[in-house]
Amino acid sequence: MQWLSLVLLALMSGIAWRAELEWRGGWAGLTWITYFHWAIPVCGLAFVSWVVRVTRVQRPSTLAVSLVVFFSLSYVVFYQLNLHMSRWVVLPGLMQWMVWSIPVFWALLPLAFGLICRASGASVRISSMLASCVLFVLSWPLSIFVRSFFEERGSPDTVHALKSGFVIPFLIVVLGFPLLRRPSRV
Repeated sequence: MQWLSLVLLALMSGIAWRAELEWRGGWAGLTWITYFHWAIPVCGLAFVSWVVRVTRVQRPSTLAVSLVVFFSLSYVVFYQLNLHMSRWVVLPGLMQWMVWSIPVFWALLPLAFGLICRASGASVRISSMLASCVLFVLSWPLSIFVRSFFEERGSPDTVHALKSGFVIPFLIVVLGFPLLRRPSRV
C-alpha cells in the first residue's frame, strides 16, 4: 500500500506541475521560468505528509518541520544558483566546473533527506540512501527516455524533462523508496 500511495503521489505531482504550467503560461516559450510554481510547495507538503505517515518516529512533528525547512532551503539554494549561473559564464573554468558538479550536488539532496529521516528515528538503510542518490541523478536521463514515447514537443533534454513534468514522478519515487518498509521475514 505504501508503494501505491507513493506512486500515486508522484504521478499527481507531475500532473499538477504540468497543469499549472499549461494553465498559467502555456507550453510555448520560456514563460514558465518567470513565475513561482505553486505546485512545488503544495506537492512538497503532500510529500512531507506522506513521509510522516509512512515513517515510525517518536516526534512526527519534528520530522515534518525539519523536512519543510530542508526542502525550502534546498529550493532557495537551487533557485539562486540557477538565477546567478549566467554570471559565471564569464569566469574561466567555473562554468565548466559547475556543469560537472551539478550531479554531485543533486545527489546530495536524497542523502541529506535520508540523514534527516534517520536523525528523526526513521529506519532508513544506508544502502537505500546511496541507491536513492544514484537513482535521483539518473531520474533525469530516464525521464527524457520515457518522455520520448509520450510527447514530441520540445527537445529531448533536461529542460523539457522538467518543463513537461516527466521527471517529477521519478524524483519523488526515488526520494521516497528508502522509507518503504520491507515485508517482515517469517
